[in-house]
Amino acid sequence: MREVTRPADILVVTAPGCHYCDDALRLLDELGDVIPLTVRIVPLYSDEGRALIVGYRVPFPPILVVDGVFFGYGRISRRKLESHLAQRAKADLEV
Repeated sequence: MREVTRPADILVVTAPGCHYCDDALRLLDELGDVIPLTVRIVPLYSDEGRALIVGYRVPFPPILVVDGVFFGYGRISRRKLESHLAQRAKADLEV
């Protein structure tokens, strides 16, 4: 029987018409088919979105936060995110 790790909690700050945002959401959708993810989308122009942009001091969306920790912004690297999520899953299984 395969053990399942807890879902990664992903927060994504997006803006309308942002192709990097569309790419990030597509990537998360694809990864969600094989890795347990909980994705919450926050609009850039909401109070929370503006606070995150200012708080993380990023120049443009999307912002990706994994388990409450800033992961990156702009063009999100599939390889880097897959590696991060794999390491996270491995750490969960070792506990």
